[in-house]
Amino acid sequence: MITTDIYIAIIIGIILSLLFTELTGVLPAGLVVPGYLSLIMKQPQTLLLIFLISLVTYLIVTHGIARITILYGKRKFTAMITIAIIIKYVLSLIIPDAYIGLIGLAAMGAVIPGLIANTIQRQGFIPTITSTGLLTILTYVATLSIGFIG
Repeated sequence: MITTDIYIAIIIGIILSLLFTELTGVLPAGLVVPGYLSLIMKQPQTLLLIFLISLVTYLIVTHGIARITILYGKRKFTAMITIAIIIKYVLSLIIPDAYIGLIGLAAMGAVIPGLIANTIQRQGFIPTITSTGLLTILTYVATLSIGFIG
């Protein structure tokens, strides 16, 4: 996959996410998330790990850290991103075989579970996961249909 494919997938994901949010009022875990996830559609283990890390991050921050400190706005967002990155790192140490699936979480991808967790906290699990899943699939299909990624 060349860099142009990555940019195109993310741009298509952003446009579809914006249109979806404007039409429904439901956020797909951040505008960049569906585009990024569409790039790893052929790695279901990585997609599963991303959503599991997101859920665990949400639970730790919301039902753990938020009980001992005041979290709102940027503090909450920072906690979500940081905890997601820590979980990704710990998983790669504890289960080396799982690291193969976590490679897809390199660079920007390390932030994706935190973005998903943050959106779960704001609008709920079902709306976040379904909208993100739907837009990821739509972005993937759109990029395939115009000849990118595959």
